[in-house]
Amino acid sequence: MSSSKYNVTLTNYARGIAQDVSLSLANFLAPEVIVSAATGQYKNFDDKNTFQTIDTARAVGGPARRLEFAASDPTYNCLPQALEIAIDDHERDEAGQNDPLRLEEAKTQTLVSSAITSHEAKVFAVVSALTAAYNIVLGTDDPIAKIDDQLEALATETGRMPNRMVIGLPLWNKLRNNAKVIARFPGAASVGVSMMQFSSLLLNPSIDIRVGILAKDSAKMGATKANVNIVGSQLVMFNSSSSPTLYDPSFMKTFRMRRGGVDVVRMYREDSARSDILAVDWSEDIRVTSSVCARKLTAS
Repeated sequence: MSSSKYNVTLTNYARGIAQDVSLSLANFLAPEVIVSAATGQYKNFDDKNTFQTIDTARAVGGPARRLEFAASDPTYNCLPQALEIAIDDHERDEAGQNDPLRLEEAKTQTLVSSAITSHEAKVFAVVSALTAAYNIVLGTDDPIAKIDDQLEALATETGRMPNRMVIGLPLWNKLRNNAKVIARFPGAASVGVSMMQFSSLLLNPSIDIRVGILAKDSAKMGATKANVNIVGSQLVMFNSSSSPTLYDPSFMKTFRMRRGGVDVVRMYREDSARSDILAVDWSEDIRVTSSVCARKLTAS
């Protein structure tokens, strides 16, 4: 195996594709915060006391109240991540000698897409570990009333109205066809509520709602494929900044060294496999930075 070489063309191509991460559900839940070093401190907002108002009055000649990192503030650690894919010599022969770059770009796109899906699964693994505040019984509960109760509780506790919501596709399918949700519309004429209609019923009608569509194979390697929705029958309401930093109380963040999650694309030769290997490297740390700014609901 020869040493790997930094591929400028494919790195730039991968970074362009990786901008799609800004549209992913993972980035909606845990938006990127680009940091200058692999490790450093960030403000944690897990205590509701951090949302108390601060007396900013200053005596004449006296000092101002200063916001700063405390010794107890946690540390992020962007750990290295990597994926690679082979380009077999036979694939190059099939593609033809006049079009090597298109084959390499196609393989790079596969790498980046896999990285985005894997990142989304990791973000929701963190969310799934959170304790649900309430379980909505779809057969008897009024889903809108139960969701509103949690929206109000969050707003009261933090002084911030939750501005984002994620609903798993299986749950969204049940909510939009729920009899008690449909019955809230005049004449109950609606058959299957739209996302705009659904949000208009909520305590915060302008809340940004996204549906979790991505699926993953839950079967072990070699077993029959068994795809499941990553979000499933979960609903998460939370507060998040559109431009998060080390200091704001967004529910979750992904700390990264470079936007889009692509540091470099390398290529090396593996003669025993008769293949060129493309590898993409990046680093990240996914953190819940304000657990009090979110509520998770399950449904059954």
